[in-house]
Amino acid sequence: MAAADALQTGQRPQARADVLRRAGHGGQRCCQLCKRRERMLICVDLDGTLLDTVPANAASYRAALEEQGFTVTDEYYAQYCNGGYYKQFLRPLMGGDPAPEAVERVHDRKKELYSSCLPMVRPNTSLLAILQAMKAAGHDLACVTTGSRKNATEVLEYFHCADWFGVFITGEDVVRSKPDPEGYLKAMAHFGVTPAETMIFEDSGPGLEAARASGATVYKVEAF
Repeated sequence: MAAADALQTGQRPQARADVLRRAGHGGQRCCQLCKRRERMLICVDLDGTLLDTVPANAASYRAALEEQGFTVTDEYYAQYCNGGYYKQFLRPLMGGDPAPEAVERVHDRKKELYSSCLPMVRPNTSLLAILQAMKAAGHDLACVTTGSRKNATEVLEYFHCADWFGVFITGEDVVRSKPDPEGYLKAMAHFGVTPAETMIFEDSGPGLEAARASGATVYKVEAF
């Protein structure tokens, strides 16, 4: 059974090594690192790392912004907003100096619209296979995202993997969002592990900066 098929049906792949081989060299390096540790924490970013949510996020933000007389293109969102914190990237899209409550209205409306855009999301099947294999081997998983808990939960449930994660850190759970490492450090504290016992998968500039600042082993996701 192919790794992607196993993920879609919820069945466990027959061989952990085979799943990692299908995932490529990154999966093999993860396997080697985990073999040296009895138990490790694998942290993963959501948007752009585990799932390509750019089209869904751009579409839902665009619809919310257009209700207020503004807009955003897919290209602009991908380049300047993806992986960032909404309170920072919405301001220039709303004239540069919007009232805080106006920003919150757009963000709240975006969260309401997001579920209708879930069919636009594309999974990183190789990384999902790695996570599934690591969980089956007894390692801990954490999802650390700057996104909202509502939308992040919706999209993980859509792909039937929300229950894989022992802890779920969102932008609502931290004082300082990425590039600050607070979210990753909270995940480590939850499981009682050190940076040496942690690996992180990230894609965006702020996310990679946060991951590296945490002291963990970092894997950059560039394309899938």
